[in-house]
Amino acid sequence: MDNKMMKLERMKQFDGTMLSENMYNAAIGLTIIWGLLVNVIMAALLQRYVLGIDVRVVLVLYLVLSFGSMFLVYKSQSPALSFVGFTGLAIGMGLLLTFMISTYTSSSVYNAFIMTGIIVVIMLIVSTLYPSFFLGLGRTLGLALIATLVVELVGGLLLRLPLSILDYFVVIIFAGYIGFDWAKAQQYPHTLNNAVDSAADIYVDIINIFVRILSIVGKKDD
Repeated sequence: MDNKMMKLERMKQFDGTMLSENMYNAAIGLTIIWGLLVNVIMAALLQRYVLGIDVRVVLVLYLVLSFGSMFLVYKSQSPALSFVGFTGLAIGMGLLLTFMISTYTSSSVYNAFIMTGIIVVIMLIVSTLYPSFFLGLGRTLGLALIATLVVELVGGLLLRLPLSILDYFVVIIFAGYIGFDWAKAQQYPHTLNNAVDSAADIYVDIINIFVRILSIVGKKDD
């Protein structure tokens, strides 16, 4: 990340009561856990109702909730509104996740969840130890993600090529993003609103890793 971008990022949300480092990081963690809990509840208790919705409607709801909620999270300077936006994001993601995991065995979902958790913990530790390294990866990760999505779009959707190997690359990219987003979060003023915003970034990284790992190791439920 260049100096100009760093300055812009550090200007984010100076308003608000400053938290201690421990409270700030705890707020990030608890917000992420809340999002994951929303997903688990939807998958465990609301699956029948979600699966009863037309998949096209689900996709529309996912897009509206995800993008609308992310806009609210990043534009709001109120922790409460940012948290509402984060919850909307988790619900949007939960709709898509509920549809997806319904096609896999329970053991596959569990294994993917555990593997994702291990990756997250490792990347948070490494990012804490080497923040400067991860802060310098922003542009590289962005270009790698764009290139991967282009290859998937052209090769997978248009040319119908088998591109399952790209799942591995996406896991690596979003693992890097966890390190980047965590290091970036530590550069922000330690306010509650910034904690929620940072949690949203890391939450999206986690979901992307989980989805790709499930695609790699998951077994379809016959």
